[in-house]
This record gives sequence, C-alpha cells and structure tokens, in this order.
Amino acid sequence: MKKAVWKMLPVESFDMRGLEEWLSAMAARGLHLAKIGESFARFQPGPPQAGARYALDITGPTDIERDRNEAYAQAGWDYVTTLRGLYYVYRTLDPDAPALHTDPVTQSFTFDRLLRRRLWALVLLIPLILFMFRNELAALIDNPWSPVLTFLLKTEGCCLYLVLLIFYIAALIPLFRQRRALKALRKQLADGIPLEDSRRWPRRVPRAVANWGPIVFMGFALFVWIWNNPNAAQELPNPADWSFPHVTLEQAVGPDVASLAAEDPYDFLLHWPALRRSLLVPEQIRWSQYGGALLEDGSRQECGIMLDLYRARFPDMSPLLLRCVQEEVLARWRQYEEHSGELHMNPELVEFSGFLPADRPGFDRLAVLTWRTADMDAPRKLYAGQAGGLVFTLTCSGPADIDRALALFQEVSS
Repeated sequence: MKKAVWKMLPVESFDMRGLEEWLSAMAARGLHLAKIGESFARFQPGPPQAGARYALDITGPTDIERDRNEAYAQAGWDYVTTLRGLYYVYRTLDPDAPALHTDPVTQSFTFDRLLRRRLWALVLLIPLILFMFRNELAALIDNPWSPVLTFLLKTEGCCLYLVLLIFYIAALIPLFRQRRALKALRKQLADGIPLEDSRRWPRRVPRAVANWGPIVFMGFALFVWIWNNPNAAQELPNPADWSFPHVTLEQAVGPDVASLAAEDPYDFLLHWPALRRSLLVPEQIRWSQYGGALLEDGSRQECGIMLDLYRARFPDMSPLLLRCVQEEVLARWRQYEEHSGELHMNPELVEFSGFLPADRPGFDRLAVLTWRTADMDAPRKLYAGQAGGLVFTLTCSGPADIDRALALFQEVSS
C-alpha cells in the first residue's frame, strides 16, 4: 500500500461546492480521500478516477448515520468519511447517479442545525476570551495608561500576549465568516437557487496557512520568551555594579539623626537593587533601603528611601514613559483609597494632592505628589521626574529627608 498523502484544504470549510470539486479533482489525479478535517485532508494514492464525484451533506447529531448512508448507497453514493461537526462526505463512480440534493428548498433546512452550532461556538468562545484577559481588561478600565506602561516595561511579554490575543481573534473571525456565509447559502437555497460551481482553488496561500500560521508564530515567540526571559529581575549585590544614579539612606537622613542602628541586623535592611530589561526600556532599576534611625534624643524611628529608575532606549519616549509612570502611581492610590479602612489594614487617606508641577533646576520635568494618612503626623512626598532619557520616582519615609535626597539625586544624575 502506498504511503498516505496529506493536503491542506485550499478553500474555506463552508465552501461546499469548492470542497466537492477539489475532492473530485484529487480523485482524477489518483488521490482518494480517506480522512478530512477543517485544515487538512488525508488521501490514499491509487488509480486515477476521472469520473469520481464527491458530495457533502450536513451532519446530524452523530458522526455516522447508518440509515442515511444506506439510503444514499442505494442511489449510488458511498459514505467515505465525516468532516466532524460539518459534513458527511460521499462519493460515486456512477455517472448516472442522481445528485444528493435535487430540491434546494429542502436542502436549506439542513443548514439550520449547522448555524445553531456556529452560534453556540461564538456564545462560548467570546466569554472565554474575556475571561482569559480579565486582568488586562480590569487594568485598562482602572487606568487606560496601564497597557502602554506594561508594553514599555515588558515589551517582549506583551508581544507574546498580543500573539495570544491575535490567535483568539483568528479563531473568532472564521466563526463569524462561516456563520455569515452559511446564512447566505441557506437563503440562496431557500429561494430555490441551487449551489453554484466554485473555482476558488487552487489558492496561492491555502486557508490552513492562515489558521496554523498564528499558532506556529505563537509557539516560536513563546520559545524565544522562555529562552531569553528578558524581564526577569536580576539582583545586583555587588556595589561595583551600582553605576546608576542613586542616593543611599545614610545620605538622605537629616541632621537630627545620630546614626542608623546596626546592633540588630533587622534594624538596617538593604534590598539589593533589582534590574529588569525590556526592548524599549532596557534599564529598569529599583533601589530601596530601610532601617531604624536612632535620633539624638535616644528614640528610634523607622526610615527608608525608594527610588525607581527607567532609562528609555529612545530619549524621545521619556515624556510618554513619565506620564505612564505617574498614571500608574495615581491608579495605585485610587485603589488604596477604595480599600482604606478595610480590616484596619489601610489607614484612611486624609490628604492627597495628586501630581503638581515642581520647579527644581536640573530636571526637564518634575512633579510632586503629597499625601497623608490618618496614622501620619506630617504629609509625605513622592517626586516623579525626567532628566534627559532618565525617568524616576523618589520617595522617603521617617527622618529621611526627601528634598535632601532629591537634591543629591540631581547631582549624581546630571
């Protein structure tokens, strides 16, 4: 027995006449259908059969209907296989065998079940897509700038998400197209007009390429992502790697601080700088230090400094990056305010200014956000700014002086 031959379907699965004519043409070339799916068909090589004709019939509730097959066999049509969920496939070698369907109006009734299947597929697939991307949709509703920031900071991962989204959309579009085409065919048959001959094949790009192309591309993108994983955090414990602009907690504390406690290792915590990369923002660094400050009066107070740095690959992108960072900060504060007071975890927000312009030399753009919660004696600040291609946010807590830290940061970043 000769080896089976696989072929891509050159026409849409709802093009009944196109499929029938293509299968008949394959038989004339010595390729006889053995199995068929929505993208590929398997043929068994054999003697050419120029007189072979194929016909499709809308499937019933099962893959095989023996009573229907027996009735068609008596008319000269032999059952071959089933295109699952769409058609039973029949073949005849008898040139005098009558067509399976001679009454277009009666044939149109068989399309109702197929149209209902396609409708149910849409009803199930659309909520599934919304569920898969529920987190992204929630972030988009809460902060329309969030997808832009995510794309900038996690470009490669977003591309993978985009490919996944395209894949789902690519699955939706054929369902819409099939349902529209099937409704048009049903109306044509209901009007008494039989199906016309189709010569839509061969095509330069078979339909299966459009179906499988996104899957292959998504698999390749996933492989590259797993292999490279550019956005994984990379700790920088070696001070020799701290060439980026930064301000230490020791530098930021005010003159009223006697020292940073070191008796207990938990009194002074250095969080190693974390470096992340993306295609559009190749340098993303979080610098944070927290400690226990011993004041001159002998009391102890916690303090800290946190600095986020972003360096865009293209300096012209910096204003956009700064805007996205600011909007993300505001979104987090909105979430805080919504949940403040719940289970006594978040103290009530009693003061909040939003970002206001700040005039400090050495920065292209600078804004300050001021807030105070119910457990704070004095308001705190967060600066967000841009200096050339560098975008940053800076905040301090406790006796660490944020204005002092900002001035020091301006010196080291210029």
